[in-house]
Amino acid sequence: MPCFTAQTMSVKFKADHADLLEKALDGLGLARDWNVAKTFCRLANGIELDLRTGRASIQPQQQGKLNELKRAYATEAIKLLAQKNRWVVSKTTATKGQFIRTYQ
Repeated sequence: MPCFTAQTMSVKFKADHADLLEKALDGLGLARDWNVAKTFCRLANGIELDLRTGRASIQPQQQGKLNELKRAYATEAIKLLAQKNRWVVSKTTATKGQFIRTYQ
């Protein structure tokens, strides 16, 4: 009888704000289940996020999806910081992923 194993790895994923993570997940259209305290999240694609330890458990082929989630979380953090400091933030098209802030 064959034995199948799923290789998983633990990578760093520091997300201090569950609300920002929720917005990032919504933006990516990812379904998820949270524990009651909102410290652990299991995504529909199998990625598990532990906000207490700052670690994510993924299979090697999911690294691209996790990187996409990290970028979405960082974007939400920038938006929140810009709102608090009354910055105007615009994303440039010439340089992928670069944001420019201006003061009002």
